[in-house]
Amino acid sequence: SDFEENLNKIDVAFGKNADSVTAWAQTASKEFGLSQVQATSAASAFGALGKGIGLSDAEAATMSTTLAGLSADLGSYFNMSVDESAKALEGIFTGESEALKRFGVVMTDTNLKQFAADQGLVWEQMSQSEKTALRYSFVLEKTKDAQGDFARTSDGTANSLKIFKASIQDLGTAIGTNLLPIITPIIQKITE
Repeated sequence: SDFEENLNKIDVAFGKNADSVTAWAQTASKEFGLSQVQATSAASAFGALGKGIGLSDAEAATMSTTLAGLSADLGSYFNMSVDESAKALEGIFTGESEALKRFGVVMTDTNLKQFAADQGLVWEQMSQSEKTALRYSFVLEKTKDAQGDFARTSDGTANSLKIFKASIQDLGTAIGTNLLPIITPIIQKITE
């Protein structure tokens, strides 16, 4: 049911681009050690933040899947949970930078202003969505070493276990998806 709820959020958050996010989530266990539930949950959370600042469906879909994958890579590289890294990456949207320091990203106003200037932009003249896009680029720049870490180390014990756990959760999701049409009416009758 969690997966079904996440799919509903993805449909709303990404519109015409929902299928690409769902397809990405289907490969997330092997690429990032994320079950479909984890992948769709992370993508929909990032998507809601992206849409909240005015990103298009396509922009939000791309940013969301990239950040969900980066959450797994940061978790792998720094041996932390994906939830911790995903929470820290929310700072891209909110401007909160303290949690990102754990991952070697020092996103101060001074650093962002310089990063903007290096790209020919003036921080003070940027809209909220432009600042978010700049913080996104800044974080991607500063996390280059960690990007792809899950794939590079997927044959190690820690990441093999993550893939195994994600596969088990995906199996449960597949079974549950087939049982929902049977269980839902029973739950509704019991509730009555």
